[in-house]
Amino acid sequence: AFLVLAVAVTATSVVSAQSKGQRITPNFRDVEIGQVIEAVAQVTGKTIIPDPRVRTNVTMLSQTPMTPDAFYEAFLALLQVHSYVAVESGGIIRVIPDAHARQMPNLDLPDRIQSGSEELVTQVVAVENVQAAQLVPVLRPLMPQNAHMAAYPAGNILILSDRASNVARVMRIIKRIDQQGDN
Repeated sequence: AFLVLAVAVTATSVVSAQSKGQRITPNFRDVEIGQVIEAVAQVTGKTIIPDPRVRTNVTMLSQTPMTPDAFYEAFLALLQVHSYVAVESGGIIRVIPDAHARQMPNLDLPDRIQSGSEELVTQVVAVENVQAAQLVPVLRPLMPQNAHMAAYPAGNILILSDRASNVARVMRIIKRIDQQGDN
């Protein structure tokens, strides 16, 4: 059975889809982002607190029913499009402007976060065959302006902080660059 998540500009109708196997089809057309945040919280069972600066009208349309987890990933992508980010800390998700994300605690890239996720993460990468400090000017242009990259020369490591999908991409590039025998 498919559950339908339908939103009119003035009213939200959400059916909880936390039970295993249930799917929802989000349809938001030019609604205040707060309505989407409320729907995501209800469908996923997550506690979400939006920053007062998080205000805009958004559109999120889907023809394909999705799981609550897929709905949450679509929500994270929607936030990114509008320069917001969801930062989880202590089981609570804060939605803040992207420019303020560095000031918030975020997650190491744990196993529970898929490498294609739009969640904000921090990853420490050990470099073996190249000087980590030499990689910063090469890799920095590949990261968004609000992302963070720093080298710690004493341990020959890089510290990356950005969305999981981009951190995973940069890590794949580092792995290719950091080959024994490469100059």
